[in-house]
Amino acid sequence: MSEYLLSTRGLTKQYGRQKAVNQVDLHIKKGAIYGFIGRNGAGKTTFLKMISGLARPTSGEIEMFGYKGSELSQIRSRIGCLIEAPGLYGNMTAEDNLNIKCKLFGIKKPGYVEEILKIVGLEQAGKKKTKHFSLGMKQRLGIGLALVGEPDLLVLDEPINGLDPQGIVEVRDTILRLQQERHMTIIISSHILEELSKIATHYGIIHNGTLLQELTSEELMQRCSERIELTLQYPDTAVPVLDSMGFTNYQVVDQNHIHVFERLSESAQLNQALVKADVLVQEITINNEELETYFLNLTGGAQNA
Repeated sequence: MSEYLLSTRGLTKQYGRQKAVNQVDLHIKKGAIYGFIGRNGAGKTTFLKMISGLARPTSGEIEMFGYKGSELSQIRSRIGCLIEAPGLYGNMTAEDNLNIKCKLFGIKKPGYVEEILKIVGLEQAGKKKTKHFSLGMKQRLGIGLALVGEPDLLVLDEPINGLDPQGIVEVRDTILRLQQERHMTIIISSHILEELSKIATHYGIIHNGTLLQELTSEELMQRCSERIELTLQYPDTAVPVLDSMGFTNYQVVDQNHIHVFERLSESAQLNQALVKADVLVQEITINNEELETYFLNLTGGAQNA
């Protein structure tokens, strides 16, 4: 049994000569909130459509819940998705919209719709027609519709796109609640890393159809956190000095740099100890990289934005 609830191997979608998704190997563990990051046009929506069964891959393989290939049709009901704008009946209430989907699924459980409205924070929407909803309310109802049928995997494509700060908070809280209370696995795409960093446990960064990186939230934070950066000719010679001073949270990054992620106020003492041990320090700085800068640098700099 795979440790991943969802994995893809060499997943590719080609339109004419254009590869919208190119050889993507992606891995999502059960219970994760997987932030799928990429600029507009990077291939996020196409990828999500393929795993949701809304688009057929040109090549490659999808494995979900231990099923793959033609077996996937058996488990489509375990996936709830909100891709692009939710299809709502504007002249109906949130409750009416949910009732229609429940009928399609053959769900007649008493209190079922009320429970979903509560989860997405729309229990007070009452008789208000959805055409009068704010964008945030529409997105939350879209998530509610995706929850009909008790899916194990929730696929959300840019659910915070175009929302005001209040709407973003509402959608974010809804997603966290689903993961914590329902133990749901969620893949959520966005081009705003800063926003996803508040909820995601894992990340995949896609650019021009290619998956550049998969990392945990801890790894991302470590790459972007405030740190002492040492530039040295021979980093190995500095390691015994760091150890003798009791530093434990540091990383030899390459043949010229060490990053230290603790006791930032002691950079002068550290420099002094290194000089005393005849370790030549070319530069010592305190640095931190913002999440968005990290994302921009990874995907080719701001000129491509």
